[in-house]
Amino acid sequence: MSENTNKAVILWVDDEIHLLRPHILFLEEKGYEVKTATNGVDALEIIKHEYVSAALLDEMMDGLDGLAVLEQIRLLRPGMPVVMITKNEEESLMEDAIGKEISDYLTKPINPSQVLMSLKKIFDRADIAREARAREFMSFYRQSSEALYGGISSLQEWARLHERLAFWQIEFDKNIQYDLEHFLEELTVTANREFERMVANKYASWVRQEAPDIPLSPQLMDTYVAPLLKENKKTFFIVVDCMRYDHWLAVAPLFYDQFDLRLESHLSILPTATPYSRNAIFAGMFPDAINIKYPDIYADPDSEESMNRYEDKLLADYLKKSGIFLKNGHSFHKVSDSKFGDNLANRFSDIRNNDLIVLVANFVDILAHKRSVSDVLLEIVPDETGYRNVVRNWVENSYLRRMIELAGEAGFNIVISSDHGSLRVNRGAVVKADRDSTDSLRYKTGRNLVVSGKSALYIKEAAEYRLPQTSLTATYIFARDDYFFLYPNNMKKYEKIYPGTFQHGGVSRDEMLLPVALLRPKR
Repeated sequence: MSENTNKAVILWVDDEIHLLRPHILFLEEKGYEVKTATNGVDALEIIKHEYVSAALLDEMMDGLDGLAVLEQIRLLRPGMPVVMITKNEEESLMEDAIGKEISDYLTKPINPSQVLMSLKKIFDRADIAREARAREFMSFYRQSSEALYGGISSLQEWARLHERLAFWQIEFDKNIQYDLEHFLEELTVTANREFERMVANKYASWVRQEAPDIPLSPQLMDTYVAPLLKENKKTFFIVVDCMRYDHWLAVAPLFYDQFDLRLESHLSILPTATPYSRNAIFAGMFPDAINIKYPDIYADPDSEESMNRYEDKLLADYLKKSGIFLKNGHSFHKVSDSKFGDNLANRFSDIRNNDLIVLVANFVDILAHKRSVSDVLLEIVPDETGYRNVVRNWVENSYLRRMIELAGEAGFNIVISSDHGSLRVNRGAVVKADRDSTDSLRYKTGRNLVVSGKSALYIKEAAEYRLPQTSLTATYIFARDDYFFLYPNNMKKYEKIYPGTFQHGGVSRDEMLLPVALLRPKR
């Protein structure tokens, strides 16, 4: 079957095709090549042996009717656009045709302009949509550039800009805009630079005195979870470790049918790492206060596992401190593998009577770390687009989606957020330090840290940043831009391993500005 690359080839199937000659001539004048058939059998033979771009299909024909022909077309050419034309306006017929994925539906009597517009929607939809999207994006680009030039001081404004940048990244994934991608990249780089500058200037005041206009990690429970519990609303609080804003935007459509969604933001504290940001969420306290109450948590700053072993205890203490008494109690679950998650989803009925269910899902973070050492995952997740796609595919088929849907059916209000995001790093920065310094790639703590000021935010006084200070954690450094930290020994080796990997702990929009999704079951 040879393809006509010059014109769209239309097959018009109608048992009264001779009456449609004026319509056919009109389409040919508009540049279409029109083939005809007076019955379904002949139409299917043409489709088997000749190239056809789309079919106009009469629903009422002798022999094989339109729906029967449509069913055969779907077997022969699953993706071929089909426009159904009928005198019958019965709802059941329309539903049958729509169920077989027709492209459009026209009711007789038809005029040539109707048919032309239907075909233009099929063949030109992508170009029309692309042009409209391009105009919309350039308007966003100009407005955002002006805002960045004028200076954005509100974290709420930063969160809105961050969300829109993530939205456009996903839009460009779906509708490639090669001529506009450099504008998005330029805007992203400028936004990153200005955001990091603001964090360097204002972070200390945010954590000590001047509360920003979106919650920080320690205020997440106070802002979104505690109010629901105090109103005696059953609540399901989910923390997806390392979930970024763009990940949530890719995942959100999975829940549109069952839930009303509202999207807000919070800011991860520094370092943007689980032992600090997630402990702060469950404790409702900054790490320095946590360290006073639980002095052994940060005793070994290189052991992430030991620093997060008290999360359920921190949560229980938070509820007590906040004066929240739950008649039916709460349960805490940390899921690091699918088998455990599936078992938890299968026994959801055992925990659905709790007033509060808290779930930590570790898959997204595990994916980022495993990708660094797996050639297979590097192929599957080559970049941000691949990362988003894998996260969406995981949620779509995971225990997490099942539990969210079950919780919705049980009447829970659902809060979904993250403890921190991640950033794709590219450049190594050499750190000189003593042997007790931590080995994290986007942040380090130790006694004698030396690093280029260009690549890092350097913290000499931990107390000013509400960070724990021990004999091993005198000072902190947080990576800026797309840097990752290297020690001088084996530097060449690690310079080759880590570029292009997703890391966290440092200062960036993707690590710090995080989604808070509020899902309420539709009634």
